[in-house]
Amino acid sequence: MDSSKHGKQSAKSPGEPAIGKPILERITKMKAVLQGLRVLMDEDLQPLGITTSQLRMLWSIAENPGISGAKVARLCSVTPQSGQTTLAMMETQGWVRRRPSEASHRKGQRILVKARQLAEALDRRLWKGIDEHDLAGLDAALRSALDKLTRM
Repeated sequence: MDSSKHGKQSAKSPGEPAIGKPILERITKMKAVLQGLRVLMDEDLQPLGITTSQLRMLWSIAENPGISGAKVARLCSVTPQSGQTTLAMMETQGWVRRRPSEASHRKGQRILVKARQLAEALDRRLWKGIDEHDLAGLDAALRSALDKLTRM
């Protein structure tokens, strides 16, 4: 692995900050927040019979009509095999149809609306009490980090 590509260097240049504990703590905390949020989200979604992963896939399909299974998998950061398995289950449940069908589309839309409401309520609970300006800064930082990741 090229250590300089990932921010580690064997010899620190003058004036260059070293990657240390604070950055690793931030990454660890971000992952813990995401994992904790997913646990809560899965609990909230359980009565609807849907998981967070399935919800992400439904959102991707709703936002990209006619999208391929492989593209859905990429957008949802899952393997193509896992994506196909999830899509097959969702098709069996009648949430999606690989061919246009108004009935399955309506059923998937109803589940998506309910699940989105739960997700938005959880998001409000998670960030309650945090200044909107701070959240906007966090959103901008995350967008920038994701943009850089896609170009690496």
